[in-house]
Amino acid sequence: MPSTWTLDAPTAGHAVPAAVVQGLLEVASAPLSAARLLRAIQQVVPVQYLSLVAFQRHTPELIEGSSRDTHGRDVVAECFAIYRRSYFRSDSVMRIADRVAERPAREVAVLHCRADELPVAGWRDDIYVRERLTERFTLLHAPAPGAVQAIHLYRDDRQGFFQPSEIAQLLALAPLLRQAHHASLQVGAVVTDRQAQVAQAERRLSRLAPVLSPRERAVCARIACGLSADGIAGDLDVAPSTVVTLRKRAYLKLAEAGLPAHRLGLARWLV
Repeated sequence: MPSTWTLDAPTAGHAVPAAVVQGLLEVASAPLSAARLLRAIQQVVPVQYLSLVAFQRHTPELIEGSSRDTHGRDVVAECFAIYRRSYFRSDSVMRIADRVAERPAREVAVLHCRADELPVAGWRDDIYVRERLTERFTLLHAPAPGAVQAIHLYRDDRQGFFQPSEIAQLLALAPLLRQAHHASLQVGAVVTDRQAQVAQAERRLSRLAPVLSPRERAVCARIACGLSADGIAGDLDVAPSTVVTLRKRAYLKLAEAGLPAHRLGLARWLV
């Protein structure tokens, strides 16, 4: 039978290596990335594949997958398509997801399932045997009420089965992974909101200040949305000195047209 746990704090007696802490901080400080999350976990336990899944209306949706190796094919997406088409209703993770949806966001549920424990032979043959997978380790949590997400970790026969010590390490890490995952989702939401604000500011500038070039407009829109010169440079993939030059040109044109030509004025005018 698959093993399950419910945790709300790191397991006592298991120190988290500094490299893992650094990796989780990188996960937490940027929009959600399966590859970044996989790299952090690899510091503790070897894992071949990682998939990020959300549960929408009792149906799993693949957010993103990542592999330890570079393949010519997307194994995670291929396997998820088979799973979604034929087998997810037989997965005990669906029942756990329903339960997690009703629990406080700080909790994380964990499911460990070996290939030979899968309840449907076709599921085992079509995915696990085909891709030589040995087992799955799943962490589920609800970053918002009713919104459940899962981190699935897969081993293959090159890595063998999770050893008891490795399972203990993953259980100790699970609450920290949840925190990093949750934080990265929040960062992604902020970035998405900022992108929408920038797009709106650019549209208004295009209409109200047609004298600006497209690059000057892009810089002014981001100034209005609170980005620094370095932040704008990173966003537009240009040098900070280029941003400063474009800003000077744009401010001169705006001032000549009697329009706001400073950060606060742009913010009030456009956002």
